[in-house]
Amino acid sequence: MELDKIENLLQLYFEGETSLEQEAQLQNYFTSDKVAAHLEEYKPLFAAFAVAREGSFNRTLELPEDKPRRYWIPIAASILLCVGLFLTFNKQSASEQDLGTYKDPEVAALKTKQALFMMGNFVNKSTGNLNKLDAFEETTNQILK
Repeated sequence: MELDKIENLLQLYFEGETSLEQEAQLQNYFTSDKVAAHLEEYKPLFAAFAVAREGSFNRTLELPEDKPRRYWIPIAASILLCVGLFLTFNKQSASEQDLGTYKDPEVAALKTKQALFMMGNFVNKSTGNLNKLDAFEETTNQILK
């Protein structure tokens, strides 16, 4: 009867479902001299557990010293980078500040005429494409009727 109980406990032990009391029963059984012949293979396992339980850790642990934390270095670097990029890309040359103003009124009128002529050409090209769209719409209306 006791052998069946030990075999059931051993099965539960390997499935990880035993309590501490049941594991103590297994430990007592396998460290005694009354181990069944077919269970002899588990005796060294429980003997090793008994030896490991008696052992203790006696050495002192040496913890590494804390290094001084310098959290401000990455923050300062990122601020310096942002300021540098701002100053680099925010520089305005004299030609950018001029914004196309002319001192001579005749030159200003000529440049204005050129700009208006160029805009007129763009508008004419885009309305030419609209005529094609009107023809497409008429054709689709005829097909759908």
